Amino acid sequence: MAVGGLTGAAVLSRSSLAEAGTSGLRTISYNVLACRGYPETDANRERLVGARDRMVERFAIELAVYNADVVTFQESPSEAMVASIAKAMGRHYTYFPGGFPGAVISRFEIVESENCPLVEGPRPPDLFTRHWGRAVLRMGGERLTVYSAHLHPSNVEVRAREVGLALERMAADIAGPDPMLFQGDLNHRPDGPEMARWREAGLVDAVTRSGDASELTFPSTVPVQCIDYIWSNAALARRLSGARVLFEGAFRTNPADERSFALSDHLPVLADYRG
Repeated sequence: MAVGGLTGAAVLSRSSLAEAGTSGLRTISYNVLACRGYPETDANRERLVGARDRMVERFAIELAVYNADVVTFQESPSEAMVASIAKAMGRHYTYFPGGFPGAVISRFEIVESENCPLVEGPRPPDLFTRHWGRAVLRMGGERLTVYSAHLHPSNVEVRAREVGLALERMAADIAGPDPMLFQGDLNHRPDGPEMARWREAGLVDAVTRSGDASELTFPSTVPVQCIDYIWSNAALARRLSGARVLFEGAFRTNPADERSFALSDHLPVLADYRG
């Protein structure tokens, strides 16, 4: 696991970013589609292809608008590109290799990082084939544990086994006194059986808790599904002050411009917690 520092020149200087985390915690979960942009059509292909060489700057600038303390990526691009985005934002990062890699980018120091964390044994070959990762961040005087996941999109049985192993690994952090986040592209709908399992384990969904369980995250053109989530343990959930899906800015397309594109096929989810 690589944990990146803050060396070198950055597109966005640290002084240009307000210290949002001094009074609370802001987190974003985002399936970034390897930072390729979406959709690619006959009408927008020339513009989209021309933009791909500058996706590091585009992602860094758009995410910096929200000044999140923690950002998790699903379907990450290469580690080198994640490192460049983190550097441009003036953030630390850690990377979770996999069939569809993951990443945590944070203004907080990353003191631990673990790819495919399980209670015991190696990763079963058919499970967590996308990514499943854990990072521990030093958030002021607190220890913040962040789990990032991208679960199986189509095989319900496989996803159910992934849920079981994930809950087994997270159990102590869910019940513990320190703040914990669990977020990612979980590839199930709010009416799926997975929701009851997360809740029965003691996790709290930020969007539902904030009063709107119907926000949609996919696709970014005309959203019709909610499959991306931010969960927390009770220790952090009591500090939740708001959450929403970011159907705005460069995260979505412009219906009036057939040449427009979004940064990804998913929309980010954002949650705020009081300090």
